[in-house]
Amino acid sequence: MSMLDSFFSKGFKAAKCKTLLKLTIPRIKLLRNRREIQIKQMRRDIAKLLETGQEATARIRVEHIIREEKMMAAQEILELFCELIAVRLPIIEAQRECPLDLKEAISSVCFAAPRCADLPELLQVQMLFVSKYGKEFVAAATELMPDCGVNRQRI
Repeated sequence: MSMLDSFFSKGFKAAKCKTLLKLTIPRIKLLRNRREIQIKQMRRDIAKLLETGQEATARIRVEHIIREEKMMAAQEILELFCELIAVRLPIIEAQRECPLDLKEAISSVCFAAPRCADLPELLQVQMLFVSKYGKEFVAAATELMPDCGVNRQRI
């Protein structure tokens, strides 16, 4: 089902949300594994650069590694949030308002959705949360409004 289909269908569908989250989790693991392999290769390259005395280039590469490691940490948190939401979907479905103990997870997933082009299922999950909690809730998370609940490590 495309993003438009989920946009036009009314109501929150817990089964669809669970399926999308279960598809996202292995994709995040795959992306993290790829990134880990790239980082290992970059570290070897940095060692070679330092051996040949190219410190300036090595420093730039180290900065890139640091960014990649931060991205891996953010993906790990996102994966945990996806797992948490998938497990707690019966609670989400039963309550009209967003449960306080799940606000951080749901808000963080909504924040990450438009920023993670390599995780297209998250946009559909975000649209499901729009149908459940309204545009204002998702917009607050996406735009980092005060008290939106987004995990600060995700930013």
